[in-house]
Amino acid sequence: MAIFSLDEFKSSPDTRFSKGTWIVEYHDQTHVSEGNYLGLGKVEIEECTPNGNCFFRFHPCSGEELEEDIRNEWERDAWKGKLDPQQKEGQSEKAAQTILDQLRESMVRLGILQPYFEIEHPKFITERKFAIVVLDTNALRNSAVYHLQEQFRTTQMWIIIPTVTLMEIGERVATIKSRVNDKSKPSNTALIRNRPQVTITSQAVKWIRKHFPTETLELAPELFRAFRGYETRSTDPYKEPDRISINDRLILEGIKNLRRQRNLSEEVYLMSGDKDMSRLARLEGIQTIYPDIPDIQGISDGIYSIRYSLESQTYVVCSIHRFLWDLTHVFSKIRVRKCTESFETKKELELFYYYPTKRVNDWVDDKLEVTGFGSSSTA
Repeated sequence: MAIFSLDEFKSSPDTRFSKGTWIVEYHDQTHVSEGNYLGLGKVEIEECTPNGNCFFRFHPCSGEELEEDIRNEWERDAWKGKLDPQQKEGQSEKAAQTILDQLRESMVRLGILQPYFEIEHPKFITERKFAIVVLDTNALRNSAVYHLQEQFRTTQMWIIIPTVTLMEIGERVATIKSRVNDKSKPSNTALIRNRPQVTITSQAVKWIRKHFPTETLELAPELFRAFRGYETRSTDPYKEPDRISINDRLILEGIKNLRRQRNLSEEVYLMSGDKDMSRLARLEGIQTIYPDIPDIQGISDGIYSIRYSLESQTYVVCSIHRFLWDLTHVFSKIRVRKCTESFETKKELELFYYYPTKRVNDWVDDKLEVTGFGSSSTA
């Protein structure tokens, strides 16, 4: 067992991978019984260089496979008496879709799945030397701004992160903390959707500030008091925070204030991964960028760890270590197993995000607990 940063995980001789088929699974104590893992897909490592870099294809499980795996999990003794048959059917379908959605977002963050940008007036970006792009929480978590810069390389992007977006991250932290030790509800699979807004967005903000001119969009105090006064609070601890629509409204009003104060119009865009938010913004005269992410179920050959970018005329490469690292931030604990032709486990590695001894510096430095392979063996 070792505590690694991503760079340490990549460079360690104890975590070298080799050619072959690897099964990728996850465990999340909030909705998976102790000792059990649910499948996410398989990785075919096709080639590895002497320095440990591997080229691979990821084949995600189908929706049907995920549903079956989840239903089998809920047949285990730990769930007896907690679910009726109707709940099992409905919740398993929702859970499978949540998992697929998060796998899609992960592939976009890793750079190996490219979103299609729906932009109201794309020529406004290409014809200008700069564009101001305001990011909501959804845009932060899928790191689509990386792909935007790749596509519009001649345009300088000035990134603005609304204060309310950062506040929403804090609200998600509170939600996850209140439910992280509760294993009583299958609806806890929703935490898979919420967790990246905590584990991913903070790292995304650091990366954006390093690579783009960035500022924070402050809220006018009167706006904050007015709109936050309308929020209602539910007594149900399992209900999603109902502030989301209020936060969206605050972002839109903040953009309008920004345009008035700086005498801007066409140069300001809102990037949001939320279709409803994008639609509402357009109705109110705010130009939007919506990153439409492809359905990974339709990619029959699998998702390659390398792709060629026509815009930048360079190759975009994702390492197997970074691939597993991102998945761990979403699914809490990832296990990857190298199998023989008879599907017997030959080697395995586990990555854990919420390990018990995690210190403040470990959170800041984005460290994970890595178990497996060992100092004297190479997978």
